[in-house]
Amino acid sequence: MTRRLLSLTLLLGAAVSAEEAPPESQYEETLAVQVARVITVSGDEIEGATILIEKGRIKSVGKGIEVPWNAKVIRLPRATAMPGLISVHTTIGLRVPNENVPNAAYISVLDGIDPSSQAIKDSLRDGVTIAHVIPANATRIGGQGAVVRTTGRTVEAMVVKSPSAMKISLRASIGETRMQTIAALRKTFFDLYIQALEISSESISTLLSGRPVGELSLASVVESRAQWQEIDWDKLNTDKLSTELRPLIDVVRGHLGCFIHCPGASDVFKAFELIDSNRLKATLVLGPDAYRLASVLKGRSDLGPVVLDGELVAWETDLRTLEERRFVTPRILFDAGIRFAVQPVPDPGKYGPRLSRRGELHLWYQAAQLVRFGIPRAEALKAVTLTPATILGLDHRMGTIEPGKDANLSIFSGDPLDARSWVEVVLIEGKEVYRRDRDPDLEALQREPERRF
Repeated sequence: MTRRLLSLTLLLGAAVSAEEAPPESQYEETLAVQVARVITVSGDEIEGATILIEKGRIKSVGKGIEVPWNAKVIRLPRATAMPGLISVHTTIGLRVPNENVPNAAYISVLDGIDPSSQAIKDSLRDGVTIAHVIPANATRIGGQGAVVRTTGRTVEAMVVKSPSAMKISLRASIGETRMQTIAALRKTFFDLYIQALEISSESISTLLSGRPVGELSLASVVESRAQWQEIDWDKLNTDKLSTELRPLIDVVRGHLGCFIHCPGASDVFKAFELIDSNRLKATLVLGPDAYRLASVLKGRSDLGPVVLDGELVAWETDLRTLEERRFVTPRILFDAGIRFAVQPVPDPGKYGPRLSRRGELHLWYQAAQLVRFGIPRAEALKAVTLTPATILGLDHRMGTIEPGKDANLSIFSGDPLDARSWVEVVLIEGKEVYRRDRDPDLEALQREPERRF
């Protein structure tokens, strides 16, 4: 082997090792990002600013910051930097978004995420740095989600938080009515308590007393709310729990939150019942007609921000006049003082075979839509950055540009809410993971077609 070939081999080996090394070893260099404008989300926008990054975290941000001599500099004099976009409720990377069983609490999306998925690559191209991948809405209890970076060779390298939440859907399962779905969910929790508390069959008969199982809750299982409060869930023996129910014990313990999908406004009341009866830490995922419940949701501020469906506008026909009326759900909820995050736009499959495989389109576009609907720009930007981070319990690490937080940045060629802007550079924890001028997919699209004749 020649010296030149040996050197090349060693370099390639070092590159692979660095890619697979623990995160701490990736961020030794100091990085300075100099742009025309920084949207911090946490405060005022800064013109002509520098973001100084050390070991994957933001050290300082502002004007006139001295750049260390050994810093790598990314200089984009016309660009705008903002916190990396966060997709709070998505199935990107999952080839099968739902299992074919009604209760799949034991399933984890980590076993189904494909790091090479085109959907993940396209989300990164759109400026999404963090995605909360969670099962879709066709299963009653869909399984456990995970918060992942939109880059990485392996699932292990992508994971930020796992498990992140349990998915529960109130949409009627295939072959079931809505009543059957709700009753089945009640019985699932009832079975959990019976097994966890080791209640005998004689006690079950006494508790039922002619009532359907669906009417029972944890409070009735342990006979009184006083006893309920005294249960030490952490000391319960879970060895006898079935495989299907065991993951739910962390949900009722309060160690794991859940995302409850409510396709219709009336489903929200059933969600409240599940939350209150089982002491769940829940985030509601609401359909487009959630505007009907603005006052109701305002009275449940203990639940925190909600997640809105990708369809932000609801159209309804007045049965007396046959007049079509438009209801802008995010504006109605905003006026009622309800905080929310938005999901990406569902892909209607009208943009060609390649894009129809993506499953969703442009999170930044949703924020632009909010501004169009009259919501202040600052609040619209929070709906795709800080609010999703808060819902995921990661606002101490991401969602804004300020010292101490992860250096997750999406750098646009212009204003992020302008359709004429492009994502130029994306950083995740201080590592440059995307550059538009080095995007192989864009290069392929711009390449001259081969002549066939």
